[in-house]
Amino acid sequence: MRDIIVMVFVTLTFLMRVGEAKHNAYCIGNQCFAVFEDPVDFATAQKHCESNNGQLMTVRSSGSQDIISILIAITGDYWIGLQLPSGQCPDSASDLRGYRWITGDNSTDFQNWGVIDNVCSSKCVSVSKDEFNWTEQSCNREIDGYICEYNFLSVCKRFDIKSDQSVLYETPLGFEGDDLLVLPMGSTATLNPFDSKYICLSEQWMQAPWNCDVLKGGCEDECSLINQQPVCICPTGKTLHDNKFTCEVVQKDPCLHFGCAHVCYQKNDSSIACMCHHGYALAEDGKKCKDIDDCFDDRQCPGQNYECVNNIGGFECRCQNGFEMINDKCVDIDECYMDGPCEHMCENTLGSYNCSCFEGYIATRKDPNKCQLHCPFEECLAECDPNEPHQCNCPEGFLVDVRNEIRFCLDINECEMSYCDHNCTNTYGGHMCSCYEGFDLVEGWTCVEREPSEGSGFTTPSDFITPSVKYPTQRPSTVTTGGLIGLIVCIVIVVLVMVFLLQHILKRRNKLEVPSAPKTQGDDGHDLEQVTTEKYPKPVVEKVPNCHT
Repeated sequence: MRDIIVMVFVTLTFLMRVGEAKHNAYCIGNQCFAVFEDPVDFATAQKHCESNNGQLMTVRSSGSQDIISILIAITGDYWIGLQLPSGQCPDSASDLRGYRWITGDNSTDFQNWGVIDNVCSSKCVSVSKDEFNWTEQSCNREIDGYICEYNFLSVCKRFDIKSDQSVLYETPLGFEGDDLLVLPMGSTATLNPFDSKYICLSEQWMQAPWNCDVLKGGCEDECSLINQQPVCICPTGKTLHDNKFTCEVVQKDPCLHFGCAHVCYQKNDSSIACMCHHGYALAEDGKKCKDIDDCFDDRQCPGQNYECVNNIGGFECRCQNGFEMINDKCVDIDECYMDGPCEHMCENTLGSYNCSCFEGYIATRKDPNKCQLHCPFEECLAECDPNEPHQCNCPEGFLVDVRNEIRFCLDINECEMSYCDHNCTNTYGGHMCSCYEGFDLVEGWTCVEREPSEGSGFTTPSDFITPSVKYPTQRPSTVTTGGLIGLIVCIVIVVLVMVFLLQHILKRRNKLEVPSAPKTQGDDGHDLEQVTTEKYPKPVVEKVPNCHT
């Protein structure tokens, strides 16, 4: 029974989400009709009706036309649920002229067409106070309002009151009155002069206070369970009226200085006691209130695919991840519908989904929903544009090669490029770096000597080699710290050797300079002599002219 009442409460909460102003309403049988004075187009009007589990009114009989005459009291045009399907032209041979009701059918025992234009365009139908004729309108036009109809499985009959009594009905659809013939579930009735309040649940009227989960049990202020019975509670300075749901001011309130954290009430023996709101428990001092975990009981959210979420002062039943609430049920979300999350193929599962890639592709490491080209061999056929054969793609770590006008993807051997400090193992599309024993791999390619274990005094040997896959786009620095130091030392040594050689050559040159004989006839004074050594390259020494007179 509790579950049924909670469902009723959820339904009432949904039905009471009404923001538009109504001009008039009428209920009969298992239906209610209401006029909304809200200038909107046809599609928006239908959405507003659907927001309260209704639809634009279908006028299939003269009785429905009579209801319209009761509802419309102000001059204007109001949408009803009749429209011409898109792309069709009016058909003068049929009663509805090719139009269809918002329900999708065209059955009717009544029609009341006014002036028609037989134009093939998007058309919808409105009615007005002037003879209530059906008028064709552009569906995108904003007119004065619309008429909604609501159908109910359960209703309550109106109260049979005496001549000295009166009753005021309030419906969850947002309108009220004293002459409604039937009342939808969730409607309330206030009777006078007895000043009693009732609610329509399961085709019966229940007197306030009823279940606290539904509209606070009808209480003016707070509703709480005392001895498993709903009781209306009044704030400090007020006491409960004889009608059991309203509060009235009192001069001397015994609860005024009692110190209850939440609610103070008077027991049947006139003593005072404290109680807490729903979701809280009375503390040991009998006055303070502490939050309790309402989700400890699995029965709180018994529906399939529900989960219980505890919050301050209560709990909330939500759908688990991958599910959404539809008609009070948690229904699986089809993540693959329309624009799914997968780049290639998507398979919906209960509460989730799986992505997969086309042949020749694999999921990327950063995002499993994305796909990238993949070649599990040393070479594969390139993926080329059929319209542009020269526009080809290869997986990461491969290069395009052309043989006999066929383009292949060849694996790049990154190990030939000194990517790793120590060991390198080439893989298809990448490579793996590893370190010698006693070293740790850092950043995928650098090997750092492992710190000695505390108190051991020596480097702990490594029983394994740490591999790391790295792709060509992840190039390390071309010069390591050790390599830089070695390069500097080599440069210094080369400079010193060159200085030494230069000094030695100059000394040898000085030794070879000897006095020349006097010029003879035909001597031009520019003879050259080559000096050869076993250790050094052969320098060319110019013979110095004789300067003696």
